[in-house]
Amino acid sequence: MQNTSPSSATTRRTQQERSETMRIRLIDATLSCLEREGYAGTTISKIVECAEVSRGAPMHHFPSKAALIEATAERLVRHMYVRLGEAMLVLNNSDDRVRAMVHSAWHNVFGTREHAAIMELQLASRHDDELAAMMKRLWAAGYQLISGAAEHYFEPVDQNNSVLDLMIMMQWLLRGMSLDRHLVGNQQFYDHHLDLWCALLATRLRARQGVTTPPPRPEFWDSILSSQ
Repeated sequence: MQNTSPSSATTRRTQQERSETMRIRLIDATLSCLEREGYAGTTISKIVECAEVSRGAPMHHFPSKAALIEATAERLVRHMYVRLGEAMLVLNNSDDRVRAMVHSAWHNVFGTREHAAIMELQLASRHDDELAAMMKRLWAAGYQLISGAAEHYFEPVDQNNSVLDLMIMMQWLLRGMSLDRHLVGNQQFYDHHLDLWCALLATRLRARQGVTTPPPRPEFWDSILSSQ
């Protein structure tokens, strides 16, 4: 007689769970391909090979390659939002919030493989209107998160400066640095220039006094966390 234990019955996955596992597997493979092969080299064949699945698996879970790329981009940006939120949370216990913000943003967000994959999508969107429209929506939410947190923790040294403008400039700086990371692998080199930027930023930006609580969550934050 076959022995069927209660534990084996309760651990059996549903079709929905198996489907979601396959979706994540395909998205992870797409992420790896974007990082290694670039956007142009991220073909269905490469994704299938990386995921070690059948040729028909992607089409069963995503109606097109564009849909798979979009799902990957959304997951990447959700991941970046969470990392950005964590980077801002460390500021509560820092004596030098400007330096803590810049270094945390670099090490936990802009210097990661996930950001490298996002950059591949962003560069490709220059020649793909559908991809560009999607990236615009995702980046708009990212700026909302960063600006809200930065204005919670910081204030301009004088009224001629804008916290949001400085945060946008910081993102452009770190994004440009990330594009050169495969050419310059010396972390001390990056840390030196990050500290230089911190010194320049500190002449325009200062921590708000008495702020000891985290910033309020934007409206979309709960949906981001539930999708992780």
